[in-house]
Amino acid sequence: MAFELKTAHSRDGTKIAFYQIGTGPGIIILHGAMQHGLSHMDLAKALSENFTCYLPDRRGRGKSGPTGRDYSIQKEVEDVEAIHLVTGAKFLFGVSSGALITLRAALAAPPSHIRRIAVFEPPWRPEADREAMTAWVQRYHAEIDRGELAKAAVTTMLGTEMGLAIFRSKYFPQGALVLLAKVLLAFEQHTTGHNNSNNKPNSKDSSPSDGEQQYAGPLIKDLIPTVRNDIEIAMSMLGEESLQKLAAIQTETLILGGSRSQAYLKNAVHELERTLPNAVRVEFDGLDHGATFNKAQHGSPDVFAAELRRFFSQGNDEAAQGNASPP
Repeated sequence: MAFELKTAHSRDGTKIAFYQIGTGPGIIILHGAMQHGLSHMDLAKALSENFTCYLPDRRGRGKSGPTGRDYSIQKEVEDVEAIHLVTGAKFLFGVSSGALITLRAALAAPPSHIRRIAVFEPPWRPEADREAMTAWVQRYHAEIDRGELAKAAVTTMLGTEMGLAIFRSKYFPQGALVLLAKVLLAFEQHTTGHNNSNNKPNSKDSSPSDGEQQYAGPLIKDLIPTVRNDIEIAMSMLGEESLQKLAAIQTETLILGGSRSQAYLKNAVHELERTLPNAVRVEFDGLDHGATFNKAQHGSPDVFAAELRRFFSQGNDEAAQGNASPP
């Protein structure tokens, strides 16, 4: 079964490209920072016998249009609504910053538009973390403005406590980490053999092959500047007041987390469970924040697929009322 590349247009006219695979009720899968639609290709394949999966490149990356002016989380919510209007999908699964978008979409959308949502480790932080977060965010912005992508990547990994373990170590000088990041970026550029990560597929009907041989998505160097968007999302949702607003979400919600994830992500998962009125929480033993990735990136998509299949199948009877897979 192949992926199809399709598009929707958001309220401000921005093109939102998404990959479609499968048959049955629709699930929109929203990726997080340093990711793109095909980052969850294996997860979509695992769900495709039971569900139609839609994998958007969020605005500003991949095949979608630019971030645009006046960017905010509301723009991302409008992008989700645009995909819903084209596809009829009423299930959402959001990963990391994509989980924050999913929660805001559930808060804003009419109940008939979103039946159930699942979220994996939204990077919510309490107000007490604002000062520390602001410090590394300002450094990241300055490095991006100077075109220092390797430095910006290291700043992001240290600030979020994510990425390869060596980049989260306190025992390596930052200069050495930046040098290593430059080597890795150059190696990726060399091995892909092209300078423009968006050179294919070009047509609406092009489909990535099972091995991602046609199109593997944007390069890391192209994704580093897009972290601006994810930072904006996280900062807009920072603090207890933003969390309490989510208590108005009546949608059935599945909250997922990994036992090996960072402490602040575990805290976010627990706080969200306490806040949402119709939520259940599942923790995956031995998994961390990268667990939704494709198998080639050492993810565990089949583990997530089993839990998502169970949860969304419970809502199939509701979703069948006008949520057939589009032609």
